[in-house]
Amino acid sequence: MIDVLQIVASIGGVGAVFGIVIFLMYRQDRKASEKRLSHLLEQDQLTRAENTKALTELVTLLLRMNGKSK
Repeated sequence: MIDVLQIVASIGGVGAVFGIVIFLMYRQDRKASEKRLSHLLEQDQLTRAENTKALTELVTLLLRMNGKSK
């Protein structure tokens, strides 16, 4: 990695090195954001599944209490 930065610095100067550093920082931040979002979506899906199960059981219970079968 250092070799690449040295080559870029000799060809493009400090601006090119700065640009590469900014790009690499952006990619690292982007990957971390995607990982956090994926985790949140997984947790949301699990919560929705649990809530759906609870609501289904509640509807079944209420139907039985009212003398109706499902």
